[in-house]
Amino acid sequence: MRARQPDDSGTVRVDGVGIHYEVYGSGEPTVYLMMPDTIVPSEAWKAQVPFLARSFRVVVSDPPGNGGSDAPEDEDAYSGRSLMDQQWAVLDAIGAERAVLVGLCSGAGHAVLMAAEAPDRVLGVCSINPGLMLSEPLAHKVRYDYDEPRESYEGWQKMNRHYWVADWPGFAEFFFTEMFPEPHSTKQFEDCVEWALQTTPETMVRAGYGPAYPGSEAATVAACEAVRCPVLVIVGTLDRCQHPARGIRLAALTGGDLVVIEGAGHLPQARDPVKVNLLLRDFVRRVAPAPGSARPGALASSAPRSHE
Repeated sequence: MRARQPDDSGTVRVDGVGIHYEVYGSGEPTVYLMMPDTIVPSEAWKAQVPFLARSFRVVVSDPPGNGGSDAPEDEDAYSGRSLMDQQWAVLDAIGAERAVLVGLCSGAGHAVLMAAEAPDRVLGVCSINPGLMLSEPLAHKVRYDYDEPRESYEGWQKMNRHYWVADWPGFAEFFFTEMFPEPHSTKQFEDCVEWALQTTPETMVRAGYGPAYPGSEAATVAACEAVRCPVLVIVGTLDRCQHPARGIRLAALTGGDLVVIEGAGHLPQARDPVKVNLLLRDFVRRVAPAPGSARPGALASSAPRSHE
């Protein structure tokens, strides 16, 4: 059972792929909560939606291959560029000319890149543990070959397409154990494993596991430097998916606010929702105040402000 039912929902088609979206609330501005990729649906924002929808219009969408969206066989439909096109299409479908973009992991990277390519449409960006090529990846994630078959798979050797097909539930359990280093995370772990099992290993293989869009550090840095809207970056010090240095550098490149959560893993919106919800609400209010109130100056200075 959900804490709140959507006020509207629909499906938008992009290059023949149906992307399911839901809208909650009716306040201003529009806040788009963007998922990272196929492994989890938009329901992973369930702790944010009812809280933020009290004040703003909130939109979420399922990635291709999970939730209510189509699971295309064309690998291109899962590329970073295609996911961003799908996200723009959702905003167009609901008539949102401008929005605050909130993303997690690769979704956080998409939010930044979308702000760079269409500055007039993005009021602000909140990037949680961003999946952007702004540092070397975590060593354990690239230590073993994703394409090489093995006789047995232990630990991060399970980040392997052959293992995914052989034992997708086993990978989901391993992966989300790593994503939740915080104690007492049983419910969050169980939710994420259940959501991961809504997709298939074949779909996840189509989605792939490679460099984050746009594909090079130089292009990524250029995009970050092109962002003109206020930026909030949230980083967990125990993130086992994205190197914390990526978020720290993103804040520096964009002049954004940096919030470091000590002891947090990759999914603080699930494990520490009160803290994240308040950060998001206050950020949205600062970048897009209520009608009739004075609009504040730029949120960020030329150097990031770090908060514990």
